[in-house]
Amino acid sequence: MNIILLAPPAAGKGTQAELLKETYQINHISTGNLLREVSQEESDFGKKIKAVLESGSLVSDDIVLAILERYLDQIDCSHLLLDGFPRNLYQAEKLDDMLAKKNSQIDFVIELDVPYSILLDRITGRRLCKSCGKSYNMNIDSLKPKIEGICDSCGNELYTRSDDNQETFQVRYQEYFEKTQPLIDYYQKQGKLKVVDGTLSKEEIFSKIQAILGKR
Repeated sequence: MNIILLAPPAAGKGTQAELLKETYQINHISTGNLLREVSQEESDFGKKIKAVLESGSLVSDDIVLAILERYLDQIDCSHLLLDGFPRNLYQAEKLDDMLAKKNSQIDFVIELDVPYSILLDRITGRRLCKSCGKSYNMNIDSLKPKIEGICDSCGNELYTRSDDNQETFQVRYQEYFEKTQPLIDYYQKQGKLKVVDGTLSKEEIFSKIQAILGKR
């Protein structure tokens, strides 16, 4: 089965993607991670991607699609999990074309529904460990570190990503609403869209996703 996780920034796609990956042994594709990997390259292309990511803007469709297609050529395309992609109708249609060439298709589209105010709290409160990458949130009691600014797991320093601020988030959310919202209609017409309440605990969200997958 091939699955798409569809949701605005900070809605919890990454968390659910990890649970799905561990449970179903599925190929997890995060275009955000692929882009960040490229942004670490010292090439002109890598520096260009890094500048776009730090500005909070979205990378052009053609660049994202080229990176994704190169990756799909290296893996089995019958057991995929796409996290945060596609972001608009053009990308969705191109993805369908890519998979069709490999005799594959998208089977499930899971939308995580989370109100704007909760998303903003998640973004502005997020802190990441410089060493192990563990994520915390200063606006959510259950997700705060035991010692402010220090990772509970490895004891290293926490930091705030350069794009984790209200101004950048507003730009990203508006772009999501304008460009990604039409995907709901696109996949709904295909009978593939299912909506899950993203304000629940990660365990409750995952349980609902499992129930949806079990219906097919």
